[in-house]
Amino acid sequence: MNLTAQKFLVAALCLALFFALLIVGEVDAKRHAAQARAAAAAATAEATNPQLQRGRQVFLKYSCNACHGDRGGGGIKNLNAETGGEINGLLHLTETYTTDELKEQIQKGTPEVEKADPTGPDPPLHMPAYRDYIAGQEMQDLVAYLMSLQVGEPKSKKSEW
Repeated sequence: MNLTAQKFLVAALCLALFFALLIVGEVDAKRHAAQARAAAAAATAEATNPQLQRGRQVFLKYSCNACHGDRGGGGIKNLNAETGGEINGLLHLTETYTTDELKEQIQKGTPEVEKADPTGPDPPLHMPAYRDYIAGQEMQDLVAYLMSLQVGEPKSKKSEW
């Protein structure tokens, strides 16, 4: 391949990379905009719904925000966790859990977090069982609040693969 052909090849690859980065940036911007709209909708719903206000207070009372982030955005680091080294966010709960399944998950917790590297250390963070702590009206309020954090449309039951 002569020098001119190599220059054209490099130029074509640079253009392809440039357009790929533009597309990725646009997709990421749309994702951020959807999350911002969801957060705004959740804040509005919370301001007008006393149950959601109480649920947020339960979320803060039991320090759920310490791991799941404010308003359930996630991203708190968890070394060697299979979940990409971070605690999962709560913005997609309605895509995975029904209300009853979410209550059960909160009650039983997540005693073990799978390792990304089997030879590495155990991930230091896991969700404790709240069976003995959150019940009754507090549980109902918390679940209502968590389900209000959704990004997409709620599902009636867990999707099957």
